Amino acid sequence: MPPPNLVIGQSRKARMRRLLRRLAFAIVLIWLCLILSYTAFRRWTLMVPPADDGPALPASAEVETYAGVPRMSVGESWMEQREGIWRLRLVGDPRAMGHAHGLLAGEVTARLERHMQRLMQTYLTSTWRRFLVENAVRWRFRRLPEELPPARLVELAAMSRTVLDSPELREAPFQRIVYYHALHDMTQRLDGSPLIGCTAFAVWGNQSASSHLIVGRNFDFEGGEIFDREKAVLIFQSPGKIPFVSVAWPGMAGVVTGVSARRLYVSMNAARTDDPFRPGIPMAFLLREILENANDIKEAVAVIKKHQVMVPEAILIADGKAPEAVVVELSPKQVVVRRAKGDSIGVANHLLDNKFKADASNNWLRRYLTSDARYARLLQLLKRFGGRIDVKTAAMILRNRTALDDEPLGLGNRNAIDALIATHGVVVDLTEMVLWVSQGPNLTGPFAAVDLKPIFAIPLASMQQPEPIPADVLDGSAELRRHRLALSQIAVARELAASKGNEGRALDYARRATLMQPDSHEAHKLMGDLLWAAGRNEEAKGYYRTFLKLRPPHLKEKEQVQALLER
Repeated sequence: MPPPNLVIGQSRKARMRRLLRRLAFAIVLIWLCLILSYTAFRRWTLMVPPADDGPALPASAEVETYAGVPRMSVGESWMEQREGIWRLRLVGDPRAMGHAHGLLAGEVTARLERHMQRLMQTYLTSTWRRFLVENAVRWRFRRLPEELPPARLVELAAMSRTVLDSPELREAPFQRIVYYHALHDMTQRLDGSPLIGCTAFAVWGNQSASSHLIVGRNFDFEGGEIFDREKAVLIFQSPGKIPFVSVAWPGMAGVVTGVSARRLYVSMNAARTDDPFRPGIPMAFLLREILENANDIKEAVAVIKKHQVMVPEAILIADGKAPEAVVVELSPKQVVVRRAKGDSIGVANHLLDNKFKADASNNWLRRYLTSDARYARLLQLLKRFGGRIDVKTAAMILRNRTALDDEPLGLGNRNAIDALIATHGVVVDLTEMVLWVSQGPNLTGPFAAVDLKPIFAIPLASMQQPEPIPADVLDGSAELRRHRLALSQIAVARELAASKGNEGRALDYARRATLMQPDSHEAHKLMGDLLWAAGRNEEAKGYYRTFLKLRPPHLKEKEQVQALLER
């Protein structure tokens, strides 16, 4: 008979083994439950395209040369590049149009998608955070296909079957394309939204040099230089719908800036209100609904009121037939039409109607971001050039880089109408039906002229071809080169500062940026931050004081710096 102590020890070991087995079983069971639950979640939030039961469509694009330029074509649809701008003509029913769009623009769209994925990884460096954000997006927008107009659902489904796929892109093509067209709405409420920066205006009657209705618009999308380089003029012609032209980039089936054959212009400017998120139509597709279905401003407003939207917006609508322009200020709860007090109207990113006067989010945007500064400067310029505004003057207003009363700003200052970030600038003569699009980079290069009359089969008043708008004086200048070099030094400094042991090198690159562009508030703020982190507070305060003198655009940064100076 074994000793009592040995029996007790064996009993404890046996109990411990049973406990560990049960614990291991429980862990495996929980892990399996989590895997099954997550698999069910992914299946439940998977966007499934409608079945394709139509006739066979072309399997590939043909390549030809048209007027000396290579052109890819799919049936009546085609794509080519002239003057540094893609030109796409998309013809047919939604299925044929989406199929051709995917075949023609697939390679460019793939580059844009990969760029956006890298951009998200820059903002969300943690794999765990990206996982959480990705699945939060899946949950919040799980019913997004139900909010799309049926024709757009068919068009995006057809496009998804022809675009390039890649293992590095986690979502299936259809889901990616749906997200892609709702990106404006999905990112608008983020504190660092890349969309809060657009400025636009319209003049006519006594404010225009020739009484023509002229529109100017900057689309400031800080999604990266690629959207400027790959800008496109897209022509959409679908049976039973009003033909229209959109200025965006290949692969974009919605509208951010557009003109229809009815001389109707629309463009979007992101806004913010206290209204909670509601499922609704993506803004880019709402603008397309206007262009394809509305003949005038009244009908355009009716289209807007017919749809529930997800986010607030300020939509500039101009009618070259009237001539007249309005700004529709809308949120998920209300729609307000802001009319001009004279023959001009402007818009930035805050809403001006009294119904939004007490809205905290709208007031925060106005005070803490750059909308108020840009809008005040825009009104000043419209008044200064009133009665003399022609196409070239409109471009000059869009390219303005000074503050109120002509006070100087450093290049790239977000308080300026032109902060050198626009992915496209547009001038439109809605009376003459000519569109001018910035060739890039940003607004410094020439604006290419696109005559809309032959596109929309409008009788030509004369055979004279419209002239391009010349390049800005800043184009190719040493000042612009120094600014871009300073930006590259700032980017390197931030990258070095994010990794331990490189603080000294980060300071060196930041210092170079202040020397290359002495009026860069961004460079001086970074230099102050790096010195403060290194415990060199008095040196940091010197850079902070310079930062405050350079009219920094964001009130939050000014408040943070002022708090440090008071220590």
